[in-house]
Amino acid sequence: MRGAGAEATKRRARPFRADITERLARGEHLVLYGPLGSGKSTFLCTLHARLRREGRPCAIADATIRLGDMTQAFARAYPEVDIAGLTQRRTRARLAAAAELRAGVLLFDHVHRLNTAMTGFLHGLRGGLAGIILAVDVDGPRAREALRACYPALSLVAMPRSSARQLRTYLHAAGPTVASDLTPAQERQILRAARGRPGWVRLCALLLQEDRYWHGKMLYVAVLCTDTEIALRLGRPPFLSSATQNLQSNSPPDR
Repeated sequence: MRGAGAEATKRRARPFRADITERLARGEHLVLYGPLGSGKSTFLCTLHARLRREGRPCAIADATIRLGDMTQAFARAYPEVDIAGLTQRRTRARLAAAAELRAGVLLFDHVHRLNTAMTGFLHGLRGGLAGIILAVDVDGPRAREALRACYPALSLVAMPRSSARQLRTYLHAAGPTVASDLTPAQERQILRAARGRPGWVRLCALLLQEDRYWHGKMLYVAVLCTDTEIALRLGRPPFLSSATQNLQSNSPPDR
């Protein structure tokens, strides 16, 4: 059964990438959603590199907060279009005409919320040949329902969860010297806390190498997982106050 499950995972993983590529080639607009650290940014970067190698117009916006971020990414996808001296509105119109002649793909990462101008930009491209992906952080069923209400006209695509085998590979690849010291129980606890998120595991592996989580061979797994979640949401390792540092210098029972 374990072998059959692994084969099924492989069969699901291949069609996901192929299906996304085919839908973008048809000019579809997709919303790729999943929790923080689920691999959306990594997937977009990989897709961007692949499309560029194939010679297809493509650009990625690392952060999509306002319409100007979308316009700049659109211009990077078609650098041959002369937009010098044009207003943003005329710039987008000229780029849209180029997209109808030569199909391209626009990837917008870390989309917080679309305002009216951004929605109008996307609506104007729906008749063209520019495929679009909006990557949105969503965690939990309530957030998914809110997402459907925010993007009723776009197709929603869930980022697939990574298998335990894949997560274990990420864990040992990111911290090979320290991960080898993990007991099977500690490793299982970390993988359960990851909830199928490869980005979470990579960040956890980096924090795992810091001495403050270790006392000899004892690992404070709960503290490590909590700090990883905080660091993922902050975009950086959590700040340690002097009180916390003093606490870490105490003996394990005191802690």
